[in-house]
Amino acid sequence: MGRIPVKWCLCLYLYLSSYLTVTLAGLSKKTYIVHVDNSAIPTSFTDHIDWYSSLVKSVAVSTEGVNEEEDEQRLIYTYQSAFHGMAARLTEEEAERLEGQNGVVTVLPEVRYELHTTRSPMFLGLETQDITSVWSDKLTDHDVIVGVLDTGIWPESFSFNDTGFSTVPLHWKGACEVGRGFEKRHCNRKIVGARAFYHGYEAATGSINEEKEYKSPRDQDGHGTHTAATVAGSPVHGANLLGYAYGTARGMSPGARIAAYKVCWTGGCFSSDILSAVDKAVADGVNVMSISLGGGISSYHRDSLSIAAFGAMEKGILISCSAGNGGPDPVSLTNVSPWITTVGASTMDRDFPGSVKLGSGATLKGVSLYKGRRNLSPNMMYPMIYTGSNSSSPDPGSLCLEGTLDPQVVAGKIVICDRGISPRVQKGQVVKEAGGIGMILSNTAANGEELVADCHLLPAVAVGEKEGKLIKQYAMRDPKPTGNLAFYGTRVGIRPSPVVAAFSSRGPNFISLEILKPDLVAPGVNILAAWTGDTGPSSLETDKRRVAFNILSGTSMSCPHVSGVAALLKARHPEWSPAAIKSALMTTAYIHDNTYKPLVDSSTGGQSSPYDHGAGHINPSRAVDPGLIYDIGAQDYFDFLCTQGLTRTQLVVFAKFSNRTCKHTLAGPSDLNYPALSAVFPEDKKVTTVTIHRTVTNVGPPTSKYHVVISQFNGVDVKVEPSVLSFTKKNQKLSYKVTFTTKSRQTAPQSGALIWKDGVHKVRSPVIITWLTPL
Repeated sequence: MGRIPVKWCLCLYLYLSSYLTVTLAGLSKKTYIVHVDNSAIPTSFTDHIDWYSSLVKSVAVSTEGVNEEEDEQRLIYTYQSAFHGMAARLTEEEAERLEGQNGVVTVLPEVRYELHTTRSPMFLGLETQDITSVWSDKLTDHDVIVGVLDTGIWPESFSFNDTGFSTVPLHWKGACEVGRGFEKRHCNRKIVGARAFYHGYEAATGSINEEKEYKSPRDQDGHGTHTAATVAGSPVHGANLLGYAYGTARGMSPGARIAAYKVCWTGGCFSSDILSAVDKAVADGVNVMSISLGGGISSYHRDSLSIAAFGAMEKGILISCSAGNGGPDPVSLTNVSPWITTVGASTMDRDFPGSVKLGSGATLKGVSLYKGRRNLSPNMMYPMIYTGSNSSSPDPGSLCLEGTLDPQVVAGKIVICDRGISPRVQKGQVVKEAGGIGMILSNTAANGEELVADCHLLPAVAVGEKEGKLIKQYAMRDPKPTGNLAFYGTRVGIRPSPVVAAFSSRGPNFISLEILKPDLVAPGVNILAAWTGDTGPSSLETDKRRVAFNILSGTSMSCPHVSGVAALLKARHPEWSPAAIKSALMTTAYIHDNTYKPLVDSSTGGQSSPYDHGAGHINPSRAVDPGLIYDIGAQDYFDFLCTQGLTRTQLVVFAKFSNRTCKHTLAGPSDLNYPALSAVFPEDKKVTTVTIHRTVTNVGPPTSKYHVVISQFNGVDVKVEPSVLSFTKKNQKLSYKVTFTTKSRQTAPQSGALIWKDGVHKVRSPVIITWLTPL
């Protein structure tokens, strides 16, 4: 037999490689979320779990040598409280086959979510002045339970002290799960429950290394402890981070109880685990859920968290979620479903100033949380260096990425680093390891003038883009540039504040332009709260410092502020629905800073819009008595979904029970009784009128009369009918309609407000008008 030509061998090799790759890919299993119509269970089954298991087996691809035990472990979770279904390990082919089975509504692939990473109570007006306060200690020592879905909890923190708390509420049905580093005793009358969810994570990434990570509710990361303490931390006097932000730290609702659900691990947070936590939290009896994470944006029926949140809302649970840290880019929001309260981030009136003094004599302002032994002498000027090629285009050297700094070049110098790609504190570590004695962290155009303070491992000051350009220009032009860094501790009374954070994700909500998102903003910059005892304040492995409190920034920090205030409102008004609480928060929010000027967008320095701040900045002292509320029931939300072009099959995932059907009570999505109004004119220029209907419920004095005030808009006339609402009893509902008539179509959205006033209350709804243009 002759020798086979080399090119034929190569072709055969490539063919077999390709074939094997495709074949193995088809056989490899991934986790899928399977939504099931429980009413479709065959009569041959008496148990839904048996049915789910049978469904998986019925589509299993027969393969030789498959471990039978492994095959039995395909069913990871079953869900029954927030919605019906399961999480299962399937091949792509099996998933496709399962979607066609009777009773299976939809099959969605696992999604990886990311965390949206003590002055705030005082800044929000929540400091108890006297016993007659609406937020008195007696009132807030209540039985409201907040479920925090995050990285777990550090139970030893003084923020979770249960001294003075009464017994655990009778409606609590949850558990205190034990595991490495977490025992039954770690739950108390404050931390009423704790669970860990990792089956989806392990299925995707492999077994958790229990020597390096706690396979239990204990928080190694710190993020979950920080958010839980922000929601409901007990008062701790003398709290501080290395002397910064010294004072009394307390959560928004210090009398509320906490249930910790650990869903995030070293490699991320997976949707099957998150959904199991939501499902358990509903069954356990939480009243509010705080979820500071997100996984991108997708249509309602393909967003598993949105579906689970719908089920929780049906049970009367308010869901508060972070908007994301994708700002200042537009359309960067996550968690946009109308039944979720979506929270953006803003600053407070507290700062941690630092400065950079240059050899030229100039002094430029910045911020820092550095407090260490490696201090620079205030009487000396040190050599400086910028390794970038120019001041506008960052490169690996200027970004101070690992392995990019030459010790012979930067040793003994203050290094200028551009923000981006790697974590801010990690850049300082790179400088330190290369022998640098200090760092100036310069914002780029993406961050503008927004400054976020960090607990650096070497002397470091963060500066805005403008200051950064001046510093870099000096360093590149002067043959022997020098400088020094100074740190000034904590300053309060900063003006202007609040300011919308540049990193806070922005609207519009392109899934439904008629639903304005975010809903509101809350403090999310430089927030002091409890911290894990396992990780340093910089979160770097090389950081051996240990602190009881840490200062963090992100919409992850703003979300628990709203969750905590929602818990207060739930305690004050236990009869209010999640929509009623959300309405009270939105209609009492403010849109001016402490200089009485409109809220500023940190990324531009100009006025922010409802796409940045939603209804405005949270105002707890007014939210307790909003006067009027816009209430929404589960069927109303379902009817909203019926306007979204979803098929009957797609709607079933929200119906949960087969008897929930479209009642067609809404003329369009704009008619959902939302506290914000969004008028959307279609591309068809012949449509010149849009009418929006709303119904308000009187939760103020039984007899009251409200007059309407409406903003003027460019290119449109607005008419409100009736212009006066006269109430004669409490909980009475009255309706009105708003008609927008186009005079001249505008190229940019127009924003304003509609306000109902009775002389005491101002019930404010943001209004935004959009004219669609052909693509």
